[in-house]
Amino acid sequence: MKLEKLSNYALLGCIVVGIICFALFYAVDYSNMDFDGVHVSPKMTDLILVLMYALFAFTAGLTIWSVIRSAIVNSGNTGPSPTGIAGGKITLCVWGCVLIALAIGLVLGLGEEPFTTVSGKTTSGGMVTVVDMFLIAIYIMAIITVAAVVISMSGALTKSATPKE
Repeated sequence: MKLEKLSNYALLGCIVVGIICFALFYAVDYSNMDFDGVHVSPKMTDLILVLMYALFAFTAGLTIWSVIRSAIVNSGNTGPSPTGIAGGKITLCVWGCVLIALAIGLVLGLGEEPFTTVSGKTTSGGMVTVVDMFLIAIYIMAIITVAAVVISMSGALTKSATPKE
């Protein structure tokens, strides 16, 4: 129960920090005009970038910790999962979805022209393709995540491995 409470606090902390950062992003000089007088350059853009890097690092760290902890806790356990959740099948499904999403993103991003900003900086077509690939993969994974949460909350796919009396 202690781990679940810690998990809830971590989730709530991430949500609160995200809300504060996005509130600052939109509240602090959001309509600041760029040097050309046409494009908007919000003051807190760097804050949002740092937030995204921090959340990515936090998530990657928790994922690595979770995999190591799961391997230690489940070492030698060959029986059915006590919760009835097919973890191996879910893992394969998630990795398959990630690879499919990245492939779709790559295919949809092929042939991108170089992007030139107002300041004259040019980004290669390859980098634009990589960014597009990851954006499309993020959209696909977000949709899959929402669907998984809804299905998980409904309890439709879970069954107890404990025999009923």
